[in-house]
Amino acid sequence: MFRRLRWFIGRNWSTKRLPNADQQPPNPTPPSPPPQLQPLPPDASPPVKLDTVHEIAIYVHRFHNLDLFQQGWYRIKITLRLEDSEYTTVGVPARVIQYEAPELGSEDTYGVWRIDDTENSFSTQPFRIKFARQDVYLSIMVAFNLSVSKYEGLSTSAVILKFELMYATMLGNGSELQSSADICPAAVHEFRIPPKALLGLHSYCPVHFDAFHAVLVDISVHISLLKASASIASLKSIAINLDCIVLTKLSAEIFQ
Repeated sequence: MFRRLRWFIGRNWSTKRLPNADQQPPNPTPPSPPPQLQPLPPDASPPVKLDTVHEIAIYVHRFHNLDLFQQGWYRIKITLRLEDSEYTTVGVPARVIQYEAPELGSEDTYGVWRIDDTENSFSTQPFRIKFARQDVYLSIMVAFNLSVSKYEGLSTSAVILKFELMYATMLGNGSELQSSADICPAAVHEFRIPPKALLGLHSYCPVHFDAFHAVLVDISVHISLLKASASIASLKSIAINLDCIVLTKLSAEIFQ
């Protein structure tokens, strides 16, 4: 029995281990650090915003009827806008000057000129056309103020100057107009003023409508720069925008 016990004690027993027991678990991948705000380079400058105010004065000298098909009451309606993507920048009528007394008789005019604040338009007083080759001397000037804001330089958008020929039929006696609401557009003529002309222009611009409304309107356009100011975007607003970008990128990495 002692011999068997000595054999049992002297036997070399091996201990079984689990595979990869000596290997340590891999460390988890550390999260990437959030993006840091980089300071502006010393030679970089914040964007500059240029605000300008232009005066566009339109002189309506004479209305010459070449051969209108219909007798009746007419007037000229003028609007002005910037040729941008949304056509939201419009000129606002600022002042009106009657630089000469009209030579029409009391029966050939009705009412006075008017400004529509809703659509920022100017309309001459209605005048009556009775025969061909008739001249109507309106002799009136309207000045529009156009405010333009542009980053990094002057505006590169043109100005659209729109003339509308408004018409209303005569009543039975032919000497009265029912109301200004009865006047409707009959023809349209547009001028495209290039951006460089906003710095200064004085030009004669005759208005011809179309073959069905054969008239000639003597128009002069005078453009001048009234005001110009520059403002620099604050660095605080730039930093706020960069912070928003950093937070957006960080949240996207967290939820990936």
